[in-house]
Amino acid sequence: MAAINTWRTLKEGADGLVLAIDYPFTGRPEAGFPELAPQLDIDYALWESVPPSMGSETGMTADGYLDRWHADVRTGGLPVRAVLGFCAGSVYAAALADRIAAEQPQAPRVVLFDPEAPNAVTVYWQFHKVIEGLGVVLRPEEVTEAQQAGQRVSDGATDLDRLRDQLLGVFGEWAQVAFDRAGLDEVRRAEFTATVTAFMTYLVAAAGIDTRDGWPGATAISSVTTTNGLNLLPEAERPAKVAREIRFDLAHADLLRSADVAKTVADLLR
Repeated sequence: MAAINTWRTLKEGADGLVLAIDYPFTGRPEAGFPELAPQLDIDYALWESVPPSMGSETGMTADGYLDRWHADVRTGGLPVRAVLGFCAGSVYAAALADRIAAEQPQAPRVVLFDPEAPNAVTVYWQFHKVIEGLGVVLRPEEVTEAQQAGQRVSDGATDLDRLRDQLLGVFGEWAQVAFDRAGLDEVRRAEFTATVTAFMTYLVAAAGIDTRDGWPGATAISSVTTTNGLNLLPEAERPAKVAREIRFDLAHADLLRSADVAKTVADLLR
């Protein structure tokens, strides 16, 4: 059965369904579930979450995202064997798995790739990477100035909605400079800005979910990148976060394109 509305099919299968939650967008350096899917030796269908249409995510809470995805899973009618999550998508993945577990005889397995629960540090870091991406047009000292401005508003921030708006304000100022230099038309400017805004909203909304409810039963697949996933935590705190952690000598950006990771995930799902 094909995915509908809020999901897209990455792999066909008849014995059940695996759901994957991520926020894919064109041009990001990290591999996504489309790279993992063809390497998975499983007989299950694999669906990847589709973000809300641009602009419709305004004001959405974590429950808003979960309600969208959950509704179409019910319509699909297949038993869910597992829910996968990448980065901040891991927060949504565990929460969605909890909902599904209440509706079918066997709870789905939860597998998380470099799982992160958004806070002021992770929200700023995503902003940092967006500004870094503008470095193809901005001068190095301008990139640094923009990132430092974002760091100042992030330090000590507790209201993530306000922080998102402040960071988007800084982004908007420097994006205009970059857009002007690159000669982008109004349509492409609006599309780029809408993508960044939507992603930041998705990220901040995830902070409304308590990971202590879902992560302790999950398996984490970890990279060696110190700025991602459980690598952000002191070594002594990591074992209590998830049921099991499997570490790979891979960069965060390469986790979902690795054949070794795909084999491990397939073994977990069998």
